[in-house]
Amino acid sequence: MKITAIEPRAIAEPGGRRYVVLKVSTDAGIFGYGEAPVDSDAQVTVDRLKRELAGEIGANPDRTLLADIRLQRADASAGARAALCMAMLDIAGKSAKAPIYEFLGGPTRNKARSMAVIAPGSADQMQSAVLAAKAVGHRAFSIPLEMSEVRGRAFYVDIRSMMDSLRAAAGSNCDFVLDCAGKTTTSEATSIADRMEDFHLLWLDEPTADINAEAQASISKRSVTPIGFGRNFEENSRFQDILREDGIDVLRPGLTTTTVTNIRKAAALAETYYIAICPYHRGGPIAAAAGTHISACLPNSFIQETPFSTNAADQRMRQRISGWDEKPVEGFFPLLEGPGLGLRVNDAALAEFTIAS
Repeated sequence: MKITAIEPRAIAEPGGRRYVVLKVSTDAGIFGYGEAPVDSDAQVTVDRLKRELAGEIGANPDRTLLADIRLQRADASAGARAALCMAMLDIAGKSAKAPIYEFLGGPTRNKARSMAVIAPGSADQMQSAVLAAKAVGHRAFSIPLEMSEVRGRAFYVDIRSMMDSLRAAAGSNCDFVLDCAGKTTTSEATSIADRMEDFHLLWLDEPTADINAEAQASISKRSVTPIGFGRNFEENSRFQDILREDGIDVLRPGLTTTTVTNIRKAAALAETYYIAICPYHRGGPIAAAAGTHISACLPNSFIQETPFSTNAADQRMRQRISGWDEKPVEGFFPLLEGPGLGLRVNDAALAEFTIAS
């Protein structure tokens, strides 16, 4: 079997979320799909992916590691490498008529815990979104940190007040992550972590930008609040640095910037330090599905996040594209049991929402 075509296209949801869907065709009539992040200029992103992946036409789609080595040596972007690996695994699974998690060592569980990523907004808007996500079936929620230009005592009081109100609305059976998105300093993050200790966050996510591992680790060492890092790391050596510093509780490799095979390697590294893993994801349903396959096969998998939109048009569009409704049952995604990613990707729907190809 050989790859005959590689087609990236940038997709925009009605609510504005954008990502690239990669379609890989073979001479056996089997298609695989992957996902990559999109830059500010969608057409530039698509054109770059075409250039970076052109050399893989004619390659054997079963050789995922060799393809990634070639792309790495050619200095291809992290998104290109991740998307192609995902699509090649989808092809391999379809060829063997087996889900991807069977290729990754087999399932360690029969469901994957879910977490809804709530979009930024006012306190009332986020509360409404949390309740809507709970109604769909989520029982864990990632809440974006709202920054303030003046970060005095009131800043920390307001954060705790907001999180308390969300928990009161959602109920005590629900869990929360507070996503700092790398916007705070180490001292600010430490103060937030201290104030949230008795709230019992699942973790404080990406508290600082990509600074040195020792500085990142200082936050975890000063507080009992769990800390998550890794969304901006593209190589496993960075994960190893912070693991060695004992400065992390949840490892966060990006689903569309780290290949599935490298996420498995990162999880193996983390397991030796008794650290959980939750792949970072802010894109579309194809990568979200890949996340459930990863969660299924990793013994130290914690939870899998997926973006949640209160916009019904976004929800319908994602389901049309993938054939998957992304609805958990009492906080858990049932495993996708179809071959490959287990999705029924609709090319006509992809074309309808394409903004660059």
